[in-house]
Amino acid sequence: MKAFLVSLCTLLLTGAAPRAVAQDEGQGPEDLETVTAGRHTPLVLPEDWENPLRQEGLSPKEAHELPFGIEAYRGSEQLGLNPGYIDGVRAGLHLMYLRDYKGVREHFAALDERFPNTGISAVADTLVWQVLMLENFDYKYDSQYWVTTRRAREELEAALEIPGSEGWEHFLMAGVVGIESIHTMRQERYLPALQLALDAMAEAGKAKEAAPGFTDLLLADGMYNYWRTVVTQNSRMLPDFGDLRMEGLEQMRTVESEGVFLGPPASLALAFSYIEEHKLKAALSACARNARPYPDNIINNLLLGQVQTYMRRYTPAMASFDRILAVAPNNKRVRYWRGVTLLRSGRSPEAEQELLTYLAFDYLEDHQRAGGHYRLGQAYYRQKRYPEAVTEFKKAVKQSGHKGAKASLDRMKRLRREGRIDF
Repeated sequence: MKAFLVSLCTLLLTGAAPRAVAQDEGQGPEDLETVTAGRHTPLVLPEDWENPLRQEGLSPKEAHELPFGIEAYRGSEQLGLNPGYIDGVRAGLHLMYLRDYKGVREHFAALDERFPNTGISAVADTLVWQVLMLENFDYKYDSQYWVTTRRAREELEAALEIPGSEGWEHFLMAGVVGIESIHTMRQERYLPALQLALDAMAEAGKAKEAAPGFTDLLLADGMYNYWRTVVTQNSRMLPDFGDLRMEGLEQMRTVESEGVFLGPPASLALAFSYIEEHKLKAALSACARNARPYPDNIINNLLLGQVQTYMRRYTPAMASFDRILAVAPNNKRVRYWRGVTLLRSGRSPEAEQELLTYLAFDYLEDHQRAGGHYRLGQAYYRQKRYPEAVTEFKKAVKQSGHKGAKASLDRMKRLRREGRIDF
C-alpha cells in the first residue's frame, strides 16, 4: 500500500524531457509569437491553425527542424493549446526531474508571464514543495506546501472562468487536489483525504470530457485499475472489483511510450506495480529507463537501489545510494536504505553506523524512527549484542507499535527460554 501512495504522489512531480532544453524556449509560427511589448502569446490555438505533423510526407529531417518537439505538437492537438506553451511546460518538468528546483520556479514564472492566467507557476511551486518532501518521505515543508496549493487552486479556479482550455485546467486541478488527498492521507486524516480523492476524480472526469484524446489521463486510469484491484483483492471488507491489473499496466505503458508530459512518471508507476507483481527484473528496467536521462534523480535512485537490494544485487544498490549522497549529502532516507542493504549483505557493523546516522537526524516521522530502531536492533542481533538489540526493538515498539519489532522480541524471549541465547 505504501508503494501505491508513493507512486500516486509522484504522478505529477516529474515530467517528460522535451526534445531539447535550452535557455531559449524557441519561437513558434509568427501568428503565435509575442510581437510587441505588453502583448502575450495566445494560449488557445486559433480554429484555423494547422498542425505541421499532419503534413503528408514530413521527413525526419523536416520534423527535427520544426520549432518545437513532436510531443509539443501532439499535446497541442490533444489539448488545443499553443505548442510553445506545451513545450515550455515539458521543459519545466524536465528541470524538475533534474532537481533544478530554483530553475523550475524561475522557468514557470517566466512561462506564466508569456502565457498568463493559466496558474502554471503556482502549480509548479506546489510540486516543488511536494517533491522535496517525497525525497525523504516526510512533511518538512508542510506549511509552505499548503500556502502554494491554496494559491494554485485559486489561480486555476480563476483560469477556468476564461473559456478555451478547460481540459488542461481540469487536469491540473485534478493533480493539485489529488496530491492534497495523498498528503492528507499520509497524515492519517482519512475522511478528509477520501473527500479530496473524490474531488480529484471529479476533476479528472471533467478533463476527460473536455479533452477525450489526452493520452496522459490514461496514467490515472491505469493506476486506479491496477491498485484498486490489488486493494480489493486483499480486503474482505471491500466489494469485488474484478481483476483489471493487466489493463491498468497496459494503460500505464501507453503513457510511458506516448504521453505528452508523464512518460517518466509512468515508468516510475510501472516500477511500483511490477514490485507488487514480484516482477523485479521488469521493475529494474523501468527504473533504468528513467536513470539514463536523469541519473541524479533522488526518487528514482531510491527506488532503483531498493529493487537492486530485493534482487540481492548489493554492490549496484550501494552505487545507486552513493549517487544520491553525491548530489544530496544530507538526504535522510538514503541512510536508512544503505543500512538495510548492508544488513542484508551481511555487513552488520557497517549497517549499524548507517542506521545510527539515520536515527541522529532531527526530523523523522514516528514510523520512520521506529523502522530505524528496528533495523538497528537487527544489526545488533546479528552481532550477538543481544541486550542492545532488545533495547532497539523496544524503542521501535514504543515509537509506533512496530509489528516486526514485537515479533523479534517474542522470538528472542523464546530462544532465551530454550537456552540458545542469553541477555
